[in-house]
Amino acid sequence: MLKKSFVALAVLSLMVLFTGCGGDDQKKAATEKPAYSADKAVLAYAEMYAFGVTDHLSEAGLTEKDIEQISDNIVGEFVQSFAQFPLNEENVAAMTTSYLAKLMLAMDIKTTLKTDDPENPVVTLTATTVNEAEAAKMAETNPDILGLGVALGQLQSEGHTLDQLKNNPEFQKAAMECIDNFINEIPLNPEKSIDVPCEKAQGSDGKVYWAPKDPAAVMNFVHNK
Repeated sequence: MLKKSFVALAVLSLMVLFTGCGGDDQKKAATEKPAYSADKAVLAYAEMYAFGVTDHLSEAGLTEKDIEQISDNIVGEFVQSFAQFPLNEENVAAMTTSYLAKLMLAMDIKTTLKTDDPENPVVTLTATTVNEAEAAKMAETNPDILGLGVALGQLQSEGHTLDQLKNNPEFQKAAMECIDNFINEIPLNPEKSIDVPCEKAQGSDGKVYWAPKDPAAVMNFVHNK
């Protein structure tokens, strides 16, 4: 779960990118038509906040460098979660990649242009989010996770250290299978939608793009807050 302090930081960092323009820049933003549609920009924001990565950065006027801190923090949250399991670094990275791929498929984030206004278009954002409360409960009773814990305790009681188990291919394979089974059963909320009002914004490259008027609303939506 993303910390509130990070949510504020992520939104603030993007606001800095798209504010502070004055004079001729403001006139340009007011008259220039963005090259990409608002629905593509909102999709970029939603995917970035949900997964830390998106294939639609250019449509939002963002670069990999622009969102580097946001991406590192969001992906880092997933890495930290898997690092709590008895996995070596290579398998933590593998599980993170696998989980992100499954999460992208499960959430099925979509955007459609609801109101094609030349100044303030509205985009409908739709997604299926993870039910984090139910997932936390499930972790306490899931047979795969419980079995992994029992096996870990038994092996440690027999003198196997955690470092030894992290370098034991057989144990690592079994642990990965248990965690993967758990991930496949994570409960989801029903699909829902919100309308996202947009406005013109000047990117760091000097061009004009569409951006959500309230980026925090997009972030909170994809994290079901």
